[in-house]
Amino acid sequence: MTRTVSRVREVLGRSAVMLIIGVPLVLSAATAASAQQSAAKGRTVQGVWYVQVTIRDCATGGALAPAVHSLVTFAAGGTLHESVGGGGFAPGQRSDGHGNWTHKGGETYDQRFVSMINFATAPGPGPGFEAGWMKVRHTVTVIDADHIESAGTNSFYRLNGEVYRTGCSTATGTRFE
Repeated sequence: MTRTVSRVREVLGRSAVMLIIGVPLVLSAATAASAQQSAAKGRTVQGVWYVQVTIRDCATGGALAPAVHSLVTFAAGGTLHESVGGGGFAPGQRSDGHGNWTHKGGETYDQRFVSMINFATAPGPGPGFEAGWMKVRHTVTVIDADHIESAGTNSFYRLNGEVYRTGCSTATGTRFE
């Protein structure tokens, strides 16, 4: 009888150890499979995008300038890197943007990034900029596996942290393959 009880305890002990090890592995595999299915559908913002940004009048929605081209990377884990081409800035005046993104549900994401304005320029054909930084906030919608749209705001700050200009913008993007 003692031998049977010992054998039962041994089997139960092994089963508990297998459950402790096995359940996290199964859950991990299920999470990975779910992420792969989502990525396979292509309905995620994660990846690299060619983006065209249009600066808009916040009241009317009218375009204020030709579209600005940029390259945006939505990295795994929620970080974001943005490189702009032109946009009314003097060469070397604006740094790349760095920020984050979060999934809000369905095909909707929020993005936020900041970039440095390294030196001031006087108004000319464009509005002119002061040294400091700019922040951009957009809500992004994944249209299909290869297209996104977004809309949001931008704020420009002087070096002392004072906001000197705000605005609105929209964007469309095509996935880089």
